[in-house]
Amino acid sequence: MMAMANALKETKLPTTLCRMSPPSSPSRARVRSASQLAGTSHNPPPLKSRLLATLDAEISQWLSGSDASLKDSANTRAAKSVPPAADPKPIHPFFMGSQTSVPKPKPRERSKTAPAATTTSKGKARAQPVTVILERDIENHPEGAMEVDDQDAAAEPVISLPLYSYKDYTPTPAVVYTPDEEEANDLVQCLKGPALGFDLEWVVTFRRGKTPMSHRTALVQLSDARMILLVQVSAMKKFPQKVKEIIENQDIIKLGANIKNDGQKLFRDFGILARNLVELGALARHVDPSFASAHKRSIVSLAKVVEAYTQKSLDKGKVRTSNWEIQPLSQAQKFYAANDAHCALMVYNRLVAIAAENGVVIDPIALGADLAKEYQLKQAKAANIAAGRASASSTSAPPTSTSTPPALAPAPSAAKPPSSAAPSSSSSSRPRPASTPYSRPLVFAGEAPAGTSSRPAPSTAASTREHPRPQHLRAYNLWHHRDMPLPDICAALRSKDNPLAHSTVISYVVRALQADPALPFSMERLKAFVQLEGGSWERHREWILQMDGYSK
Repeated sequence: MMAMANALKETKLPTTLCRMSPPSSPSRARVRSASQLAGTSHNPPPLKSRLLATLDAEISQWLSGSDASLKDSANTRAAKSVPPAADPKPIHPFFMGSQTSVPKPKPRERSKTAPAATTTSKGKARAQPVTVILERDIENHPEGAMEVDDQDAAAEPVISLPLYSYKDYTPTPAVVYTPDEEEANDLVQCLKGPALGFDLEWVVTFRRGKTPMSHRTALVQLSDARMILLVQVSAMKKFPQKVKEIIENQDIIKLGANIKNDGQKLFRDFGILARNLVELGALARHVDPSFASAHKRSIVSLAKVVEAYTQKSLDKGKVRTSNWEIQPLSQAQKFYAANDAHCALMVYNRLVAIAAENGVVIDPIALGADLAKEYQLKQAKAANIAAGRASASSTSAPPTSTSTPPALAPAPSAAKPPSSAAPSSSSSSRPRPASTPYSRPLVFAGEAPAGTSSRPAPSTAASTREHPRPQHLRAYNLWHHRDMPLPDICAALRSKDNPLAHSTVISYVVRALQADPALPFSMERLKAFVQLEGGSWERHREWILQMDGYSK
């Protein structure tokens, strides 16, 4: 190659000199005369023939592998034509012989580390360096880079346990999904067993800069060994009565993780007081000493409990935060919900076997949560606080004078509304608590805003309080005095062809009771009446709890 370059340089030398010299230069004249002499010769040596001759002379030596003559000829021709450069570029090893050594520039050495992901006890990946491979080795040997990729793939956290699936158990339970209230009431009665897997799903809305907002419960899951029932209560007008009865049944164990929170969610959304809710983490710590030593808290995630007692991994992916109010649910949502309810029952069965081996007695009543009892305890606590305040106020009040002016004397009993003369037994035995803010507060004519002044005296309030609206009072009379069902009240207040909405009639009755606290009513009947529509309990919950003497 050097010979070819030198030959090419020799042929182009006169032309180069001619271009670089001015017209009057002696060198240009010499070049012109040399070209004229070359034109008068009979056999001018063309450029192509000179290059071919050089290649023909050296090609045989290239093929044979000896490059001595090539080296000599190249060096001789280069010495004759162009002086050697101060720092010549090295010749590629392909054109060099094994006996000739040419110094190579030292390549840049930059190390590459492949991070190896290791799983910690909290499930997070921690990067660790692996074997260092130089960049030049990776560039010259591509298989080195393949080895790094393989190491990365091998170092990534691999799920060693199989995924949990209810389909792997015998008998394989049937998954039944229903958005119909009557169908749910029929299907839930087919569940058998002293214990049921229990779980809830609902939608949580996340907005930037705002607190996440939880929707009402959308799905209720109940499972025994043969059937997994998925009840989509968000598609129903009210919560299924038979499903409510099972949740409030003290003799049926409901199993789950953080299950008390699910029970409180049902109470906030529908007023359901769940009973016998057994926390799987607390049960595992009670019967298994090894689990108790590994977990110090009673509330343990469902995935960890399932992994400990089924040697399977519970898949918690994007389905968990999907839209559970969509109709119908997707197959992925049904599979996810069915696994959550079924795995709780399988873990419970395993814990029962461990308790039998260790001779531990399981008392679900002692381990479970009973929201109905907690509600009664808070009612009693609120009553004791109210009684203590009443006794303190009576002892600290100054004695009243016997000579009260007639103008300040209390109003006669005949001036009271006739409805207060014969209150019902349920309402007369329960004292009315003081007014506190609730979802739809009372409005009194001429009364200052809440928190600025106390309520007026009974005589003044009776004369200035607004009466219930006629439509509200009519709805109250149909409900309380005539004991009409809710659909009949809706039709009676408008028409059979175009009845009022259930939520509207319920709001009418509640507003009538709010406007006139003297109206008699049964609290238990009112709770059942409000729960006849899905969103009415959440709408009027604060006022009902206040009137029921419930202290948070």
